[in-house]
Amino acid sequence: MRKLQSVIDRVATFIAAVMCAVMMTILIVNIILRYTPGIGGFSWYMESSQYLNVWSMLIACIAISVRTEHLKVNLAEDMARGVGKKVVKIIVAIFNILFFIGMAYGTYLLATKARQTVSTMPMFKMAQVYWMLPITSVLSAISVAIGLAVDLSDMNGKEEEKA
Repeated sequence: MRKLQSVIDRVATFIAAVMCAVMMTILIVNIILRYTPGIGGFSWYMESSQYLNVWSMLIACIAISVRTEHLKVNLAEDMARGVGKKVVKIIVAIFNILFFIGMAYGTYLLATKARQTVSTMPMFKMAQVYWMLPITSVLSAISVAIGLAVDLSDMNGKEEEKA
């Protein structure tokens, strides 16, 4: 499981970094082209950079979820001991998974309703832009479950070392 966690972390981080690099490249090239006489830059630079930014953050969310490094309040987990600590981790993971499933459902509805809406970028429909949301939500839910499994196996390993 730890190897799967590591692979998901590396792949998601790499994809997010590439998307950020493409976004920055588009922005820099557009700035250069704006000051080049007779060219004026891309008409679609702003929308593409916004999509790439949001998509890269959603993909980074997969990596953050698999490492269980998302924002959380650790008070209950820090106060709990033994089995209580495991129970708190499981409850937090369940709520995270439910959140991502709810987000996947809501964004699925959004993507299916946007089938006919055309984006300002050439040859894109908004549904194509929105499909990244339910896909990354489902992958984040799966990542939370993998992160929980790794955390629980680590906790079991530490308990066995103490015994």
